[in-house]
Amino acid sequence: MAEPGEKLVHVGIDDTDSPLGMCTTYVSSILMLELMKRGCSLADFPYLVRLNPNIPFKTRGNGAVSLHLRCEMGAEEVAGVVERVLEAYSERHAKTDPTAVVVQGDVGELRSVYRRALVELLAPSQVEKALRGARAMVLGGRKGRGVVGAAASIGAYELDVFTYELLLYVPPGSAKPPQAEEGVVELDRLLRPLTFANVDYGASRVLATPRGPDPVLAGIRSANPLVLSSIARRLAESWGASLAVIFKTNQATGAHLSKVKPVGELRPYDSAVVRGLVVAPPAELRGGHVALKVGDSTGTVTCMFYRETGLQRVAKLLREGDRVEVGGGVVPRSRGLTLNAEYVRVLDAPPLSKLENPRCPLCGKRMKSLGKRGGFKCPACGYRDPALGKVEVRVPRFLEPGLYLQRPLAYRHLSPPAEAMGVEPVRAPPLPSLVVWPPPRS
Repeated sequence: MAEPGEKLVHVGIDDTDSPLGMCTTYVSSILMLELMKRGCSLADFPYLVRLNPNIPFKTRGNGAVSLHLRCEMGAEEVAGVVERVLEAYSERHAKTDPTAVVVQGDVGELRSVYRRALVELLAPSQVEKALRGARAMVLGGRKGRGVVGAAASIGAYELDVFTYELLLYVPPGSAKPPQAEEGVVELDRLLRPLTFANVDYGASRVLATPRGPDPVLAGIRSANPLVLSSIARRLAESWGASLAVIFKTNQATGAHLSKVKPVGELRPYDSAVVRGLVVAPPAELRGGHVALKVGDSTGTVTCMFYRETGLQRVAKLLREGDRVEVGGGVVPRSRGLTLNAEYVRVLDAPPLSKLENPRCPLCGKRMKSLGKRGGFKCPACGYRDPALGKVEVRVPRFLEPGLYLQRPLAYRHLSPPAEAMGVEPVRAPPLPSLVVWPPPRS
């Protein structure tokens, strides 16, 4: 709640980066500093909000950022500062559409925008009514793409499922100091499981240091912002970062795959979970990928298990009649929709059976068939029995019911890492004194 004389102002920003550089979290951090210099204070951590990762024209990571501030100045004055920062720092590119949304007071009208933008393809026209209801000011957004993410990031307030991420930056266009990658490995060994998703040891690759042209030096994730606050300054100084900011985020929560959807209701680019029976044997494709048909009472869908995820090894062991839950992204293909699997939960894998020749009742050796209606003969002792038939034998499964996750290298930002599952985030802590380093100067 804002103090008397203060106003609660929300700012959402999206699509300020391009394949050539920049990062929406960096632009938003600069904006946060500018507003704090003008007397605004944080009502909550800045939000890094990841949306549906299956949108074909998404920005890198499909992330938007929102700021939630207590300000003596009103939304119009805040919008003026926002406009200047967007103009100065946004990447100008054919694929970008720098957009900001400013809302004062209640954001209830935008909550449904966030919920829908997590799981489906949402057109800008579908957001306009909610923006009018919230009396929002829209800045930029000439192409209409960035407005969905900017509005949804505000609608995420207040996040009910979340983690935290400490992002460290170098100035845009600067070389990234090499010591950060080695430092991440050392930090992970010291602090795991207090931090997570830093390193894929199986692939010998650091996950927390982006390799693109953006200004992000490293991103350290945790369920506890106090842990991140305690290490922010030291990491920034030792790794050569010029700026460090702690974000509250829906990353690593699986928020995009939280509801089961009937197969018949799947739509292109949905993030969805289906639950049903395996209806055909797994098909191994060129490249090591596996296709598996899963059906429920409303239809069937082909689930794709790509080699890069590591889930193809599980898919190859599934059989007709197994009951499974598959979560992933819906992609339109020439032959219909497919579901690209991000996880699979084996709900039931009944024992298999096969028919085998009987064993000899005298010596125990496996008998041989004498053809139709001929019965069986033992090749060892010569015993014959024309009445014997094949026997059903149970075959043990090499697959246990349970949850199977993709390899860390294949994680999407919203994917819950194994080490973070079941970890309860620190809720409603006081804002650490070190949300941003160096602190703003008024």
